[in-house]
Amino acid sequence: MNNELSNQSQSFAPDKIEIQKSSKNAYMNLLKMFRAKLNWITALSLPMLVGAIFAEGLLKYLLLAMFVCYQLLRIVMSRKMNQLPNYIDYTSVTKNFIATQLDSMRTLLLQEKIWGYCFGPLAVPFSYMCLKAYQYKSFDQIVAHEPNMLYIMLGLALFVFPINYLAEKATKKAFGNDIEKLTGHLEVLEEIDQ
Repeated sequence: MNNELSNQSQSFAPDKIEIQKSSKNAYMNLLKMFRAKLNWITALSLPMLVGAIFAEGLLKYLLLAMFVCYQLLRIVMSRKMNQLPNYIDYTSVTKNFIATQLDSMRTLLLQEKIWGYCFGPLAVPFSYMCLKAYQYKSFDQIVAHEPNMLYIMLGLALFVFPINYLAEKATKKAFGNDIEKLTGHLEVLEEIDQ
């Protein structure tokens, strides 16, 4: 018997234990992807701010307006992200925790989708206007040299809707698996309660 115990204790040697350095669960993966998305929003808005610093006239104001819109999106998403805990609280009821976090994450993705459909049709024509402001330096010159600008801007605004649809699909691909896992865990826990 003593021999059996000594063989078992050797199989649990401390040098064979591997400690996981980061969580691999669906919730932590979603948080990581949301944080990366916030970092990208910041990274994509900084060139607009730098451009506004060096630009003059109408272009300066257009770039500043775009920078402010990006930062508003980041602030809205950050506020929702700050409501989510950075860890899984095992002392709370698991079913309620998963339901709450899943609802918060879906709300965050819905806010982003709404923002894309509201801001996107304005952002692309706004970018075109920035290009023309850089080229002609004033609004009067833009109107004088670009008589079809209104139609071009309307066409660009309509072009955004298929792009938003593709962005929805990309978001579903990026976040869908983890959200489905959490939904599956929640359904299992609800079946156990019944």
